[in-house]
Amino acid sequence: MASPFTAERLQAAWKEVLANDLDDGVLSAGVARFGQDADERIEELADELAAGSYEPRDVTECRIWLGKKERTLHIPPVRDRIVERAILEYLTPIVDPLLGPFAYAYRPGIGVDDAVQALVGLREEGLGWVLRTDIKDCFPNLPVALARRRIETLIDRTDVEYVVGRLFERLAVRKGGRRNFPGLPQGSPLSPLLANLVLVDVDTRLAGAGFPVVRYADDLAVAASSQAEAWEAARVCSAAVEELNMDLGVDKTQVMSFDEGFAFLGEDFGPRYPPVLEDAGVREPDRKVLYVAKQGARVRVRQGRVFVEKDDAPILDVPTSLVERIVLFGSVGLSAGARTWAMASDVDVVLASRRGNYLGVQVSGAWPARSQRVRAQLALGGTEQELRIGRGIADSKIRHQIVVLQRFGRRDHSEQVRETVSQMRQFREMLPDAKSRDEIMGLEGATAAVYWPTYGSLFPEDLRFKLRTRQPPRDVPNSALGYLYTVLLGECVTAVQGAGLDPGIGILHSVEDRKPSLALDLMEEFRPLIVDRVVLSMARHQRLTASHGREPAGKAGILLTAAGREAVVTAYEAMALTTAKGAAPDFTGSWRRHIHRQAHQLRACILNPELNWRGLSWR
Repeated sequence: MASPFTAERLQAAWKEVLANDLDDGVLSAGVARFGQDADERIEELADELAAGSYEPRDVTECRIWLGKKERTLHIPPVRDRIVERAILEYLTPIVDPLLGPFAYAYRPGIGVDDAVQALVGLREEGLGWVLRTDIKDCFPNLPVALARRRIETLIDRTDVEYVVGRLFERLAVRKGGRRNFPGLPQGSPLSPLLANLVLVDVDTRLAGAGFPVVRYADDLAVAASSQAEAWEAARVCSAAVEELNMDLGVDKTQVMSFDEGFAFLGEDFGPRYPPVLEDAGVREPDRKVLYVAKQGARVRVRQGRVFVEKDDAPILDVPTSLVERIVLFGSVGLSAGARTWAMASDVDVVLASRRGNYLGVQVSGAWPARSQRVRAQLALGGTEQELRIGRGIADSKIRHQIVVLQRFGRRDHSEQVRETVSQMRQFREMLPDAKSRDEIMGLEGATAAVYWPTYGSLFPEDLRFKLRTRQPPRDVPNSALGYLYTVLLGECVTAVQGAGLDPGIGILHSVEDRKPSLALDLMEEFRPLIVDRVVLSMARHQRLTASHGREPAGKAGILLTAAGREAVVTAYEAMALTTAKGAAPDFTGSWRRHIHRQAHQLRACILNPELNWRGLSWR
């Protein structure tokens, strides 16, 4: 990864420091002085960092009152805050994917509103009791040695590692001289990220015990099904915090119910308030995907409109300007005029069988493949870069699968989820040592073997399953998964082609099985991130039930009913259109746009062997 210490990046960090200082409307004296000749000072700072002569200065100890509580801050000088901010920008894409689904503070793209809605979702699930607690004097008591070990294992540049090490060794200036200070300096730009990296242990311990937690910095809300279970969550939380040589805030540790009401992050929670924001984050696009699964139907275009008809009876009639992609399942016809219009208008047509198996994609002949990119794809085979990309893809998929199990696991699944997650982490830790495509896929397969039985156990009793079954699917969840994987694969094919790559030349998936191998590679991290959580969430909220399946006449397996297909496609579209901030560095967009963003990252890594492929953070 490129150095965070270039003059350009330090200049961007200075702008962040300046903006933060102006938040309260008053420019501090130190920032004002630095700003008088900022360009010259930043050039000097960049030269020091490049030469290895940079040394951070002491932090200044000061005390402020927040309400009735006095808080001690340790403020670095402006130049060091700039350096820390530059390091923060470098480390965030590396650290953020490791923080899981329970931390909401100090992370790009999520915050208080997301934490509030997460707790609302747990209330709507029927978890009526909440443990409210915090960690006593969090920053002064954080285990510095643990934070340092963890962050240094993630740094792959010696210059950054050196500077971070020196930052950990600073002293504090106060009346009476210089001294060491406990914990992490509250006032340092790096401290919140380091705190999250340590406190993820508390999240993991609670999730492993089957308690869903919403953590905002050191402020926690843990949902439970009963008052007794909430107090058990307090015991688990206290033990996890004590392992870090820290303590819960006894005066703030309480068990309350939604019926009685309580406050969290400035919101008053009750049995119905705050309300569920069903469409939070969903941005309706001007153009949408047209799904057609009515057997015997036909799609045609006339006079600027798309018609779906069966036996000359109209089913749908929309302007062509509103159609972005067409997905056809089974025996659905496409007229010559509709085919010509789609190819001329860059409207992809995804073809699937009636059971939902992917068949192919019709795309415009003007897709931007270039011989240089195809040659680069072919040349990638057998190289260390191919293995690095493959390991990154597998790592991201496993990480997202773990999050699915942690996010949906509850007390009655806790032992199985805990054991499965432990096994999956062991397989994930073996990925860096995988020396071939077969070894990577072997670890991915071993992970899937333990993931699917546990994932299936998280469904309501009438929908539970033990094995992932495909051709044919043996139950409603497997049918829904396969159906949506087909939709997702079609999107990944067009994203790969849109990036100018050949979807048939894969990295992990074999190029000899006559499938869109590179699209299957791209799809891996989005399977759990989008489809697995959509299907499980629908089942948990009774939007996918056993009644959505049917046995086809004379054939084995279970197919989705028309209502089932409509339900899963609607839920998929809502997720695909949900805006995610911070899942990828410096990128905000729907999950559908993230598919295209990751396809372009694949292209960049294929063309440049110096780049590392990075997966998305859960959002």
